[in-house]
Amino acid sequence: MMTERTRAVRRVLFGTLFLNLAVAASKLSVGYGYDIISLQADGFHTTFDALSNVIGLVALGVATRPPDPEHPYGHRKFEVAASLVIGMMVLLGLLEVGRGIYASFTEARTPQIEPIAYAVVIGTIFANVGIAYYERREGKRHDSMILLSDAAHTLSDSLAALAVLVGIFLVDHGFPFGDVLASLVVMTFIGMTAYRVLRDGIDVVLDTAPLDASQVQRIAEAHPEVRSCHYVRSRGMPGNVHLEFHLSLDPDVRLSEAGETMIAVKTLLKKEFPAVKDIIVQLEPHVPEHVEDVPDRLI
Repeated sequence: MMTERTRAVRRVLFGTLFLNLAVAASKLSVGYGYDIISLQADGFHTTFDALSNVIGLVALGVATRPPDPEHPYGHRKFEVAASLVIGMMVLLGLLEVGRGIYASFTEARTPQIEPIAYAVVIGTIFANVGIAYYERREGKRHDSMILLSDAAHTLSDSLAALAVLVGIFLVDHGFPFGDVLASLVVMTFIGMTAYRVLRDGIDVVLDTAPLDASQVQRIAEAHPEVRSCHYVRSRGMPGNVHLEFHLSLDPDVRLSEAGETMIAVKTLLKKEFPAVKDIIVQLEPHVPEHVEDVPDRLI
């Protein structure tokens, strides 16, 4: 069943898809029409933005499926897989830019700078900044890794387009290598974007802890009935975090009272960390053998 969050993310992706296609078409048509390598490269960069929107839409169709016996934690990590694909596509864009730069050296190309080139680049800078801001805002609002990854990619487009603007200005004023220099700057932005997107996705795949274990411990141990909180572990992605820890209580406490304490601690933690969707707690008596053997790497 599609949730309101999913519908909202889909609306954002559909809107940015059409905007990205329009921006990419304008860059590529002018870039190839006037043989401006940096604008061609930037057009490919934006094309990958549009394709990433398509991947995101497909990913959402799978990620919203409910948990099942084979996937008891649900399918939200499919969003991570889609983000990794976006990162790989950005790397492909990096290779395409490199190919264009090499061709400009070997074929001695001379770009033709016309007023339309300035108009397209300036217009796409404003368009990309607007798209990136919109996606980032909605990504934070809906805890969507796809939107946040795509926003980073789109923002790099605006920065790269700014470099293209400087490049064509230099070419227009007698510096033919300005186009190549701008292309190298575009390559740098593309590489940085690929690194950020791939790093965030790999962190989720490797179960990098999204929560501060010491903060979880502090909140749990603030409850008057809790003697110790340790073995704190968390994993997951924005908006879908799973938390586990051990909770030591008075050895003489009744089971019903221990259950009430556990529920109270869970409530406190979910209030503090809204992204937490599931908490697994192991209750144990507060005796030395349960507390002193905690490895140094875990609280």
